Amino acid sequence: MGTWMNRSTRAVALVARGHARDGTQLNDVETMDLLRAAGARLGETYSGVLTGPSTVTQDGVLVLSLASPEAILDAVLHVASELRPVTTTFCAAVVLPVGASSTELTQPLEAAVLAAGAAESKANSRLLDTDPRECRAIVLDEEEDRLASVLIDLVLECYDAMTDRQRQIVSLITESDTQQEVATHLRISRQAVNQSLAASGWLHLKRAEDALEFHLAGLAAGSEAESREPAVV
Repeated sequence: MGTWMNRSTRAVALVARGHARDGTQLNDVETMDLLRAAGARLGETYSGVLTGPSTVTQDGVLVLSLASPEAILDAVLHVASELRPVTTTFCAAVVLPVGASSTELTQPLEAAVLAAGAAESKANSRLLDTDPRECRAIVLDEEEDRLASVLIDLVLECYDAMTDRQRQIVSLITESDTQQEVATHLRISRQAVNQSLAASGWLHLKRAEDALEFHLAGLAAGSEAESREPAVV
């Protein structure tokens, strides 16, 4: 996770909706305000992640234009965290501009604009047809990327199942060198930190996130050959 200063030639649109537990879409004023705030803070939190301002449609859909497929996971987790306990569903579409090669470093502005519009339309249309009770996330390249979709879905469910304290500790452990640092910061025992991490399934979650980041990097490179799993340390 980090910055995306070297942007992909691929246009990436991520759309998000807020839902009630029964799957009903929420487009009330409060939810739409949360979506706007989530989009704005995403750009502040991750430098270079957005290629333009985030928007929220009248139907209560947050639309984000991402700099690279590698940014999908961070964007999804950020928005989900900002809206929790409201349930969020997502669709990300990755589109290569017509006539552009995945190895090119630049692309004509017109092609980029058209690709961005196509990605947004593709993502929004697919999410509209998706039952949020059955699926939380979809990633589209030429077709549906089932591996990325399922992994994001599982990661979202894992975070939603955690307590607020467990999510806090998981967040802190990613920014710390040791569990003792987290324990000292929270003024609790290292054993309490370890127990929270175990209960949250953090080690399994981290492996899933690492595999997903590796896979999304392959989408950014436009290489189907990079489908092998990363080494597990």
